[in-house]
Amino acid sequence: MPGLMRAIELLATPGALPALLRWKKFSLASYCIVQRLKEAGVAPASIVDVGANVGQFAVAATNLMPHATLHAIEPDPATASTLRANLPPEVAARVIVSAIGEREGSVEFQVNRDSQVSSVLPLGEDRKASFPGSTVQRTMKVPMATLDGLFAAAGLASPILLKIDVQGYEDRVVAGAVGFLQQVKWVVIETAFARLYEGERDFASMLDLMREHGFRFVKPLNFHTSDVTGAIIEMDALFERV
Repeated sequence: MPGLMRAIELLATPGALPALLRWKKFSLASYCIVQRLKEAGVAPASIVDVGANVGQFAVAATNLMPHATLHAIEPDPATASTLRANLPPEVAARVIVSAIGEREGSVEFQVNRDSQVSSVLPLGEDRKASFPGSTVQRTMKVPMATLDGLFAAAGLASPILLKIDVQGYEDRVVAGAVGFLQQVKWVVIETAFARLYEGERDFASMLDLMREHGFRFVKPLNFHTSDVTGAIIEMDALFERV
C-alpha cells in the first residue's frame, strides 16, 4: 500500500515524473519541498545544504533553482562520494566532507544502515520503535566544523537559503552559526515531535531558538510519519529572517 500511495502521489505532482526520469537522484519529498519554497517566494542566490546525504535536496535545488550557487556538506566520506556522483561537476567540486556543529575539531559519528538516519546523537526510543530497521552499524570519527568558520567571511551571494537536516543536531549547528545566520534570509530545518535522538530539541524548543536568532516560522514544507503508527514525528519547517 505505501508503494501504491507513493506512485499515486508521484503521478499527481506536476513535473515530478519527468524529474524522476531525468535526475540522477530523485526524492519526491525534496522535489515538493523545493517547489513549495518557490511558491513561497524563496529565490536564493546561494544555498548551503547541511546534512546533504546522497543529494536528495541538493539535486532538487540544483535543478529547480538553477541560478543559485549550492554548497553541500556531508560528514560520511562514503555517502559524500555518492553525493558528488549525483551532482553536476561544478556543484560536486564544492562538496565539503565534515560534520557541522557548535565547535571545530572532531566528533564520533554513528553510521546507520539507513544513511539518512546516521547522526552524531544516539537513536532515541521513538526512532527505534518507528523504524526498527534503522540500526547503527558502526561509529567513526569525522571532522567537525562550524558554519561561522566555513562561511561567515566567505562572501556568499545574497539572499542565502540555509537547509539543516542533521538528525537531532540542528541546535548545535545553529550554535556554531551565530555570525553566519546574520547573512541568511531563509532556513529550512528538520524539527521533531517525538524522541527520535537522545538530546534532540523538539519543535517548540527549536521555534524559540530560531526566534532568538531573528527568524519567524513561516510554514511547514513536509511531514515525516512513523512507519509503524502513521503518526507525524518530524516536520521540515521554513523560517524567514524578520
